[in-house]
Amino acid sequence: MTKLHAPSRPLADFPPALADYFDRSTIALALSEVDEDVPLRLVNRAFLKLTGYEADDVLGQNCRFLQGPDTSTQNKQSLHDFVHDDTIDNDRFQVLNYRKDGTSFWNLVFMSRLRDGAGRTHYILASQFDMSPIFDRARMEQNDTTLARNLSDIDKIAKEYGLAMIGSAQLIADSITMMARMSVMEKK
Repeated sequence: MTKLHAPSRPLADFPPALADYFDRSTIALALSEVDEDVPLRLVNRAFLKLTGYEADDVLGQNCRFLQGPDTSTQNKQSLHDFVHDDTIDNDRFQVLNYRKDGTSFWNLVFMSRLRDGAGRTHYILASQFDMSPIFDRARMEQNDTTLARNLSDIDKIAKEYGLAMIGSAQLIADSITMMARMSVMEKK
């Protein structure tokens, strides 16, 4: 079985239901700890399939490793701002990322903070979606539906452990709108 959690943080330290959910999800998911370099602590098979990396390659690393020579400075700054501004509960980003084999893909990244009852961020949850085939409307709608269900399930699991995501439903709606607009603009 592939090790999908960071060795420096035993899987037992994560809510078991969250780790199980990651394992079952078909959406690429990653969980980072909020410390100095925001290292990945938990990824799922869909994340590994999307990026082409193995778990041992990514765990303990900041997601910057997915950026490459053509990733815009503005995108990098937007991601950095989210990670380091605890007042932002969640956001989405379009980022040019690179797989292990060097091929690029447009990644729609949805990020949300998992906070405890006192409002302290413990983790950042990120889901990734390959937007390269974005104009496949059926796939786009399927991703939106699956993402909404995944976030709802993760929020329920997180609440059992005193963690919460704030404002995720509105951000999903905004993401769906953004992707629909992009699709319409491309057809013009």
